[in-house]
Order: sequence, then structure tokens, then C-alpha cells
Amino acid sequence: MGVTVKINDVDIDNRFVVPYNPLLLMKYQAHINLEFCNKSNVIKYLFKYVNKGPDRVTATVGERYDVGQSSQVVDEIKQYYDCRYLSPSESMWRIFAYDIHQRWPSVQRLTFHLPNQQHVVFDDADITTHVYLCNKDLLTMFTGWMMANRRFSEGRSLTYVEYPGKFVYCLRSREWKPR
Repeated sequence: MGVTVKINDVDIDNRFVVPYNPLLLMKYQAHINLEFCNKSNVIKYLFKYVNKGPDRVTATVGERYDVGQSSQVVDEIKQYYDCRYLSPSESMWRIFAYDIHQRWPSVQRLTFHLPNQQHVVFDDADITTHVYLCNKDLLTMFTGWMMANRRFSEGRSLTYVEYPGKFVYCLRSREWKPR
């Protein structure tokens, strides 16, 4: 076990010592609890309080009444307010307009399909022939990639997964264009 100390008739050993960093302790003259995280979701763990929704607080505003003054009318609506609480760190984060949530690296879903087996979305009330005629020659992201490889020689050496690094898919025109 190691060295123990008896405080108030209780044996205390090194299990009661919290992790600390002596360099930070001396530099900031304060105890800083230090933890090591090596998980894939470490960012979510470290910034869970920034990403968490705002805390709520019920506050009392008004005069104090003694028990003997119970004959007075008490307006509870004026006394209690449902307020939003922002911690100092969250307040500064919002004042400086830092992003609270971001998606990096950006993720783009690359669709693919076998020849003439692309997905077509339609409502039950749509006329089948109309749906067919509207989607017959429509380029998908995958077929647009093949067409772009015909037009742009610099894209021919790229795989489908590497393509968004050099090209952008325009949803309106349904075609890939160089960045």
C-alpha cells in the first residue's frame, strides 16, 4: 500500500490524492485537476460544457418578509423569474463569437450505383411516365464524376474519394467543377 496517515481515526493513503501537475501548480499558484484522456471522443469530453444547452436558474427578487407579516399580499410572479444562466467562460465564448459547433473535416456523401440503377425519388401521386421522362437523362453525382473525367484531364488521376479535394459538386447543375 505505502505510507498512510491517520486523520480523525481514519487511515488515509495515496488513494485520496488527486492527479496534479507540479509545474502548473507552481506557475498558477492554484490546484489544477489534471486528467489524461485518450479516447476518440476526447473533444466532446473536453468541451461538453460548451456544447451543453444553457443552464436554468430560478431567482428571487424582492423584499424579505418575516413570518409575522403573512397578512400582506405576495406577488409570486414579481418575486420569481425563470432566467437563463451563462457561466463566465460561456459568456466570453459567446461575446467573442466563437463557434460552438463545427464540422471539420467536412464530410460529403459520395453516392454510387450500377449502370441504370440510380435512385429516383417521387411521390405516390406522381405519374410514372412523367417521373421517367424527368429522370431519364438526369446526371447523378456518380455519373457526373464520369462526365467530368472526360472534360477535365487533371481529375483523371484522382479516385472518386479524392475528387472532392480538387472539384466541387454543384447540386443545381448536377456537375463537378474545378475548385
